[in-house]
Amino acid sequence: MYVLDLLLEEAKGQRASLLAVATMGGIANALLLVGANVLAGAPEWADMRALFLFGLTMATYVLGARATYHRTTSLVEALLHRIRTRIAEKIERTELEGLERVGTAEIFDRVTENMSVVSEQGWVLGSFLQALFVLVFGLVYIAWISLPAFALIALMLVFGFFIVQYRFDEVVPVLRQMGQLRLELFDRVMDLLKGFKEAKFSRRRGREIHDDIVTMAESLRTGAVRTAEGLSGVLVMPNCVLYILLGAVIFTLPRYSGVDVPTMASLVTCTAFVWGPFTSVAGGLNAVFRSSVAFEQIRALEGKLDEAVQRAAVQKPEDPWNGRMGTLSTRDIVYEYPSDNGDRCFRVGPLSLDIEPGEVVFLVGGNGSGKSTLLKVLTGLYPRSGGELRVGGALVQPENVAAYREMISAIYSDFHLFSKLYGMLDAEPEAVRALIAQMGLKGKTSFEEQQFTRRTLSTGQRRRLATIMTLLEDRPVYVFDEWAADQDPEFRRYFYEELVPALKGRGKTVIAVTHDDRYFHCADRVIKLSYGKVQATTRMDAP
Repeated sequence: MYVLDLLLEEAKGQRASLLAVATMGGIANALLLVGANVLAGAPEWADMRALFLFGLTMATYVLGARATYHRTTSLVEALLHRIRTRIAEKIERTELEGLERVGTAEIFDRVTENMSVVSEQGWVLGSFLQALFVLVFGLVYIAWISLPAFALIALMLVFGFFIVQYRFDEVVPVLRQMGQLRLELFDRVMDLLKGFKEAKFSRRRGREIHDDIVTMAESLRTGAVRTAEGLSGVLVMPNCVLYILLGAVIFTLPRYSGVDVPTMASLVTCTAFVWGPFTSVAGGLNAVFRSSVAFEQIRALEGKLDEAVQRAAVQKPEDPWNGRMGTLSTRDIVYEYPSDNGDRCFRVGPLSLDIEPGEVVFLVGGNGSGKSTLLKVLTGLYPRSGGELRVGGALVQPENVAAYREMISAIYSDFHLFSKLYGMLDAEPEAVRALIAQMGLKGKTSFEEQQFTRRTLSTGQRRRLATIMTLLEDRPVYVFDEWAADQDPEFRRYFYEELVPALKGRGKTVIAVTHDDRYFHCADRVIKLSYGKVQATTRMDAP
């Protein structure tokens, strides 16, 4: 039972105390059973002293049970906290290429859905553990009364457990399949949301996306029903076994073991008493197996992230540049997308370029020519497959790539606008507001409490907000991936004829992907790419 192993591993120093309080509750429960049987057989002993001891034992059981539930829930949440933190650290340590291979759908589902399953079952796991100890000590009392009865009851309990195990062995593959279906459903829903505009221009496309979503939702519904049907037997089975066991105790033991009438009455009472804990244990197995499958999928995600981290290599705090940009040089640099089946994928390079500090370079070319991929290689987001990338003569490599990236501010075509000014939480509000006005966004948003007051703007306006963040960073290199594509004519002109020259005037290096040939004169060089290679280079200041 994978989840129980994880809990015991998490408990470590608290393991003894957890088992102690669970044992205390179990013993107290068994003592209540003993007291009830003794007092039922000898009413003259039911005085105030016996009532006090009965109440004290009951209070001990309550304290033990509550402590077990509380500690188990705390351990579950501590374990989930450790895993969430660990996953976040692994994501931070991996590179873009590795993260893209894992996929956002799996990360999102495992961190939300799977962890919610475990969190919601935390108190059930506590109940399971408590009921297990109550059951054990109840059986010990039955063994003290009659060993044949104990053997018979234990045999039936083992039989019932194997029935439960069999039912869960049928359900677990369905739970795993549902986990995979959730990932596929997430991808289809994201298709619909991200491609909403495109779907509106094709009713057929919209219907087909809708049909895929409905098909997967139906598969999830079917899986949930199959799971419920499988687990319904687990809920019914304890009562069936109880009736069989009571029949065996009543009809078999008196005939073959010579049990007297008072002992028989006690055994019937004890059998009915321990059946509550057995039912809780059987029902708790539902939480155990669900949580185990959820943890299994979380661990699979962590395994993929571990592989991505290993491929990323260890980054050491080396900075041969001390924040000063030199000539950015590539020599026969190559990047080829990884393939899962061995087929050759799209490749950029080999390319050899020299970009001087303060130079403005435009990258142009058709869709799929490799412009954005080259940007990711030049900025150190994608590890080169071959060749060299140097800055000021120093080789960019895994040990110093983090320091290299700290010299670059980039706005990619699929940029993300953070909810707060992370990395610049100490930015002066007046400086930010001045840039908001400079970007023509005054009255549309403002800056309060380390964040923009409104981010639900057009794509072009949100890109201007992202530009404010890059300007505040004030780094040596600025990278823009089709920045002007979503701007109106006024800000398109502002970008090429005011912002880019201003950055150049401050000694900044600007590398921009663009299709605006009417503004090519604003660059020092225009490099045209085709199928991942340089097709032509034009110096705009040439006579």
